Amino acid sequence: MTLTIMPPDLAAEKDKIETKEPQPYWKPSSLKDGESEEFRLLGCYETGHAVCGWQYASEVLDDKSGELRFNGFVVTRSHPGTPPDIARETDWSKPDRPKIDGTTVKPRRFLAWVATSAARGRLEVMFIEQKSLREQLTEILQEDEDYTWTDDGLANFSIKISRKGTGLETTYSILPKVRAVPDKIKKEWETQKESIWLPNFFEGEDPFAGRKTDEKGLPAGGTDKHGATVMTKKAKPKTNNDTEF
Repeated sequence: MTLTIMPPDLAAEKDKIETKEPQPYWKPSSLKDGESEEFRLLGCYETGHAVCGWQYASEVLDDKSGELRFNGFVVTRSHPGTPPDIARETDWSKPDRPKIDGTTVKPRRFLAWVATSAARGRLEVMFIEQKSLREQLTEILQEDEDYTWTDDGLANFSIKISRKGTGLETTYSILPKVRAVPDKIKKEWETQKESIWLPNFFEGEDPFAGRKTDEKGLPAGGTDKHGATVMTKKAKPKTNNDTEF
């Protein structure tokens, strides 16, 4: 039995759909210099718990002030190009952070994956926009002799995401560690997995509202350094089950 773990690169036809960020919701950029967090990936592309897409900041004209104001983020399946509502860049060199007319922010590709946090012990969505992290994770997933998955698509390993530096000097890294899935997490996943469906991102629905569509949220455009499709391989995990994480 094999499961498609990483979302494959397939073109999609849907237009942009505005969506609000769900909670609990975690981004690597929330880490401070020297900090790290550990997670276990839960589910995969095949089960609707991992998707790729694009996101950009939106601006709309305020009816009262007549000025452009931030209007949340827009998630798209494919690269949106330069839509009319895309926000302007911010001048971070000035204290009042003014917008720069005549510029637009760059849409960012993301990988969203359901995971459980070692620190908070809860189900979360990791939202990874850093290309370097996606590439590192892809490398780890390709080492399928060591980093295996259960038949239900639960990772027999954890990943520790770390941040070093600030500003333009920021770098991120991932350190995997083989860990068999404790029975506690297997049971919790069995009761919670239907409550989250990441393809909802592309339907304007809250991913934490459960499955709203049969579609898998096919991502679009581009690949990571080593490709985006990784197949699992069943193997007995080499680990000491000395933790409930």
